Amino acid sequence: ATDVQKGIYRAELKEITSEDRGWHFGALNVTTKQLEEFSIDDMARDMEICAPELWKLLGFLLDDERSGSILEDDCRGNLLMRGDDDYWDAVDEIDLEGFISGLTAESGSSAAGLDKRSHCHSAVIKIKKVVLMSILMQSTNQKANALQSVLGIFFQSAHTPQKVIDMLARIGVSISTETINGAIRSLSAESQNHLRTLGQSLLASYAYDNFDVDLKLHVPTVEKSHDSLKHLMSGLIFPLGHGVTTEDLMCSEELWGQSAINPHVEETRLPSRATWRVLLSINPEASTPNRLTCQEHFNAWMFLSDLCTHGPEYFRTLKRDITEPEVIDQIPLIKTDLVAARAMDVNNSTISGNIRAVVDLLRQGGIHDP
Repeated sequence: ATDVQKGIYRAELKEITSEDRGWHFGALNVTTKQLEEFSIDDMARDMEICAPELWKLLGFLLDDERSGSILEDDCRGNLLMRGDDDYWDAVDEIDLEGFISGLTAESGSSAAGLDKRSHCHSAVIKIKKVVLMSILMQSTNQKANALQSVLGIFFQSAHTPQKVIDMLARIGVSISTETINGAIRSLSAESQNHLRTLGQSLLASYAYDNFDVDLKLHVPTVEKSHDSLKHLMSGLIFPLGHGVTTEDLMCSEELWGQSAINPHVEETRLPSRATWRVLLSINPEASTPNRLTCQEHFNAWMFLSDLCTHGPEYFRTLKRDITEPEVIDQIPLIKTDLVAARAMDVNNSTISGNIRAVVDLLRQGGIHDP
């Protein structure tokens, strides 16, 4: 019977580590799309389908069928880490409910019927099973390293020491630092190509800001004992949405003709300066006695919303009765993809520094003199 069970486990591992299952992760040719589409929830679901017996075995070894009373006794006995409460309280701020509901969907218990600690316990057990199964998968087939690749790239982004990464790679939780560096080079090349493609479309917008890095020296010298602060520049390039075309942007000549810094334009031909009061004339409407205008409707809605959100506890129960304000000329809500540019060794506190930043960003976007 033992040999039969071993054969079942071996066959299940062979099935889930096959290339057709999609868990082969070529780190040296990794793309941003692969990282964005990776999901532990999907991986857990596929593991349970392809290797049900091995999945049940891991669950049994991790004691994932403990009843609520036993779990409660464990909590009272402080068998779980005392720091877990603080950790899960912090995770709650990033939509923990949706994540854990997905991980515990097959348990048959509604989220409302379980307390937070039971949810956290189920999610942690599920993650542990995925990690253990991933270690077994990589031992069976070195190419089945999806979780290890994603974790390795995450460790690199979190500035994890190389010795720690090498240790995690040896126990099967991560890929090696050399492979991680290859993945970073692949992602950098993809990012550069994306930047050039987006910039040369002439339908992109640029943004930049400064940030400071304190580069402390291990062996300070007299000349540079206090000169460890480095002023750098970060940049973003993002596409213009809402159907904007290059023809829509051909307005530089008209704008220059109405610019106050244009030396060839007579002052009498310049348009009058606009103030914030011009905004009040947008979507004008005649005032009607005993009836609120659109602006007054919005102000009333904002007042009620703030009162029920930030006011006394009693008013919060009435928030669901507040209807949304009337839509007049709504700009469609779309998701804008941001592409990070390479950091620049530029100080934007000077005019020349701002010029260098703009020139460098345009060069990264493929807009420069050949």
